Amino acid sequence: MRLIERYIFRKAGIATLAILLSLAGVVWIVQALGKIDIITAKGQSLQSYFMATTLVIPMLFLAVIPVALLLGTVATVNTLNSNSELVVINASGASNRIVLKPFLVLALICSLFTGFVGHFVIAWSLTSLKTYKREMAADLVSILVKEGDFTQVEKGLTIHIAKRLPDGRLGGILISDDRTPEQQQTFLAREGALSRSDQEAILYLRDGEILQKNLSDNSSSVIRYDSYAFDLDTLSAKDKSFKQRPKERITPELLFPDPDDSYYKKQPELYTSEIHQRFSEMLWPFAYVMVILAFCGQARSSRQGYGSAIASGMILLLVLRGFAFSAASSIKANESMAMFLYIIPLGAIAYAGYYLYQNRQIGVPRRLQPVLERASLRSEAWLKAQNERYLAWRRKLAGVAS
Repeated sequence: MRLIERYIFRKAGIATLAILLSLAGVVWIVQALGKIDIITAKGQSLQSYFMATTLVIPMLFLAVIPVALLLGTVATVNTLNSNSELVVINASGASNRIVLKPFLVLALICSLFTGFVGHFVIAWSLTSLKTYKREMAADLVSILVKEGDFTQVEKGLTIHIAKRLPDGRLGGILISDDRTPEQQQTFLAREGALSRSDQEAILYLRDGEILQKNLSDNSSSVIRYDSYAFDLDTLSAKDKSFKQRPKERITPELLFPDPDDSYYKKQPELYTSEIHQRFSEMLWPFAYVMVILAFCGQARSSRQGYGSAIASGMILLLVLRGFAFSAASSIKANESMAMFLYIIPLGAIAYAGYYLYQNRQIGVPRRLQPVLERASLRSEAWLKAQNERYLAWRRKLAGVAS
């Protein structure tokens, strides 16, 4: 790339990376704060919960990466226009392809990264999350079960702990186990303690009773015990042979599925839908970049509707993205809708590419331009007012007169 192209690429890359890391950080913080009581329930489980929440983040990257690229492109182009750098580029006789090239390289990088996340990372993270939860059997009781609440650990299994004793023991335990269709069991214990080793996870119950009811003949029995070992590995008994959903499989496994797989036999359309969504997502970074540059990639003053051009481009992309989401949800009922996952972004690329190749800008319809311009001016005025309020609050806080 030429010097000016490297300069634009560096500015756009830094802006995109900063926005991507910010969005990913916000997502992780929201998840952590939503479960802050679980994190603080037991100090030794902090690392375990950190891993569990972190493994969920890759699922959001498919949406976050194109959005970060879009916002980074808008911020970079707006900065170049505000600093009159686009004016200098146009005055030198260079076409808008000088501006387009670094953004296309950045879009290619984002597209490859999106593909890598979608085709491999998400499947690995979801599978690892399931496996990690199975290995946290003891922590399911020590962390997820809150004091005084009736918590459904899994379907058919409810655990209640009256209180947590200072030495780590559990007081007043009730376990309702309805996972066996033929029998219902209720475990009562005055106290209990958790034990975990590399081989097993056990909840030791002391001084309690087991109430058993046989559903076939409605007979009941009561068993009194001094000590009883409740195997927590049974919490994940069904998961040990879990069937991987399409989202939990890497793309080669979706392209060449096992014909004898029961999940594939029941819902083969989910495999088709997942394959097309993963490949079509790689087109959106190019669509975002080219549409935005087609609307506002050339020098333009605010009086010439620069703000309305940015707003028009983003609205168009929002509408197209909505149509793509609708097509993706319709594939399960009609597999022919999969072609729209490719037609929509490719159509946007072709539409924007025509104007970029002709070195022309996409004009905003005259009827819409005043509306968009007013909305842009109002937004700018509102942001300016909020900034002034913030500065006044900082001055007041510092005791400085305005």
